[in-house]
Amino acid sequence: MKKKVIRVAAYPRYSSDNQRDESITAQMRAIREYCKQKGYVIVDIYPDEEFSATVDRRPEFQRMIADAQKKLFDVVVVHKLDRFARNRYDSAHYKRILKKNGIRVESVLEQLDGSPESVILESVLEGMAEYYSLNLSREVKKGMFENAFQGIHTGGKPPYGLKVNPVTKKYEIDEKRYRAVQLYFDGIDNDLSNEKIAAILNKEGFRTQKGRLFTKNSFYGWATNRKYKGDYVFNAASAKDEEGRRNNSKKKPESEQIIIPGIIPAIITDIELWDRVNEKFKNRRHEPGRMKTKVAYLLTGKIICGKCGSQYAGNSYHNAKSKERTLLTYYKCQSKCGNTNVRKDDIESLVIRELAAHCFSDEAMQEIVMRVQELYKSEKSQLENDVEPIKKELADIEKQIKNYTTAIGAGVMSVIENLKQAEQRQEALLYALDRAKMVSKIDALDNDHILAVLTSKKNSLMSADDDDKKAVLQEYVQQVVIQPSTDINNYEAEITYRVFNGGGEGI
Repeated sequence: MKKKVIRVAAYPRYSSDNQRDESITAQMRAIREYCKQKGYVIVDIYPDEEFSATVDRRPEFQRMIADAQKKLFDVVVVHKLDRFARNRYDSAHYKRILKKNGIRVESVLEQLDGSPESVILESVLEGMAEYYSLNLSREVKKGMFENAFQGIHTGGKPPYGLKVNPVTKKYEIDEKRYRAVQLYFDGIDNDLSNEKIAAILNKEGFRTQKGRLFTKNSFYGWATNRKYKGDYVFNAASAKDEEGRRNNSKKKPESEQIIIPGIIPAIITDIELWDRVNEKFKNRRHEPGRMKTKVAYLLTGKIICGKCGSQYAGNSYHNAKSKERTLLTYYKCQSKCGNTNVRKDDIESLVIRELAAHCFSDEAMQEIVMRVQELYKSEKSQLENDVEPIKKELADIEKQIKNYTTAIGAGVMSVIENLKQAEQRQEALLYALDRAKMVSKIDALDNDHILAVLTSKKNSLMSADDDDKKAVLQEYVQQVVIQPSTDINNYEAEITYRVFNGGGEGI
C-alpha cells in the first residue's frame, strides 16, 4: 500500500579526522534503506566530504539550507545526528531555520529525535529557561521555577479578583473584588454584552484596578484567564522576535504551555461555566466573519487513502435539503479513487478518543516520563562537554566580528556577508551557552514537571479550542489510513501514533 509521498533531502557527511567514520557510500546505503522502509522519496543528496570545520563552511550543507527555504523537501535524513551538525549548538541553530520552513530532521540510527518525547523535553526546558534568567543567582533561578510549581507568585500583576499574600507570596482571592469576576462570567453565560456587564458592576460599586468606572473595554483577558478556575500557567508568552522583542498579548498554544490545575484558589469553581464562557468569548471574536464559516480540519495531512495512497483533504458544503442549510463537513480522497468519504466529526472524535487512551493514560504518561528523563541525561551530558569549546569559539567569533566591522568601516564592503554569517554563528553559540549553563545546574528533571507538560497536552486535546486540539494531534499522530470501503457509516481506520503504535479501529 502506498503512503503519502514525503520528499527527503539526504545529508551524508564524511570527516577525515575520524578514522572510524562511515563513508559517504555507506551512509547513503543506510539512508536509502531507511527511506525505503518509511516510504520516503529522496529528491536530492547533499554530500559534504573532508569538511571538519564549522558548519558554515560546508558548501552542500549551505545549499541544503537554501533549498529548505524554497521548501524543496519535507524532511532532512542523516545517518547519525552528529552528521547534521558538528555540535549541539549548530544543530539547534539550523534546526530552528528548518522548523520555520516546516522541515524536520530524522536520523537513521537515533530515531527518537523529533518525537513527542523530544518536543516534551523542549517544553520543559523552555519553561525552565523562562524562569532561570541567566542574570540571577542560582538560588533565585531555582526558586522561581519551583515557586511556579507550588503556585507561588513569580512576578507581574495578579489578575482582577486575585491578590498575592505578602507573607506566603501565594495567590489568594481578593474578597473585595472577586464577586465582580463572578458577575462577569454569569453575564457572558447569559449572553449579556460587555457594556451591560460594565453597567452592572458600576452599579454594584466595583471599580477597575486603577479605581475607574468599568467600560465595555475593561475585561480584556478575563474570559480566557485560567487562573480564575484555579490553574497556574507559565511558559505562556510567545517567543521573542528576531530583534528580541516580545508581544505580550500573543500567547503560545496551550499545548506548548505548562499548566498546573488546581493550585490557585478558584474564583470560578464551576468548570463547565468557565468552559462555556471561554467558548462564547471566542465565538464573539469571530462574529465579523460569520458569513463565511471557517472550518478547522484537525487531521489535515494525516489521513491517507488505503486504496490509492493519496491524502484525504477536508471538504464542506451546505445541505440544500435542510431548511437551515446545515453545513456538512468531511474528509475525502483527493484522487477521487472511489474510497469512502469520512465525516469530519466521526474520524476526529475517534482519533482523539484513541489517542487519549493510548498515549495519555496514567501508564502511558509514566512511560513517556521515563523516556524524557533518558533523553535529558543524554542532552545534559553532551551540553556539558560543549561548554569549553563554545567559549573558545565565541572568543574567536568575537574577534572575527570586530575585524569585519573594522574592514567595513574602512570601505571593504566585500566582507558584509562574512559579518552576517559570523553574527548568526555568535547568536547560535550564545543560545547554546545559556542552555548549557542552565542544564548544568539540574541533575535530573522533576517527574512532576514532565507530567505537568503531558497533562497540559492532554487538557489541550480534550479542550474546546480547535487550535489546541490540532497542535496535539499533529504532534502525536503519525497517520490515519482509511481502508477501502464504499460505506461512510462502516469503514476501518488504522491509526499510527508517534509514541505507541496503535490501529485497527473501525467506524
